[in-house]
Amino acid sequence: MRRWYLKKLYLYLEQSYINNKALLWPNLGRLNNLLIIVNISMFFLSGLVAKGYYFTFFSLICLALVAVLLLLPLPVLERLWYYLFCLALEVIALYFLVVSIVYWVRTEVG
Repeated sequence: MRRWYLKKLYLYLEQSYINNKALLWPNLGRLNNLLIIVNISMFFLSGLVAKGYYFTFFSLICLALVAVLLLLPLPVLERLWYYLFCLALEVIALYFLVVSIVYWVRTEVG
């Protein structure tokens, strides 16, 4: 019973993804560009990275990987799991950005 429900839920999500993928991918790209700009402006220009704090690099690596995956014309762009993988990388990058901001505020650097 539960397996049937999960399969039905996945099929529903996949159909919703197919209907809205023209909106989802550009918004993911815009979010990616925004997070890259925020990372660079907040931490590289403030000098926090020069003092040995490297979570910003981890965030930028995740964001660069998403940017490359967005640019490659792969046939898996039509698949829901590929979009969810890119979205998960974006969430990991956002986590590192938030942790960096918390560290920046608590240590009062800058």
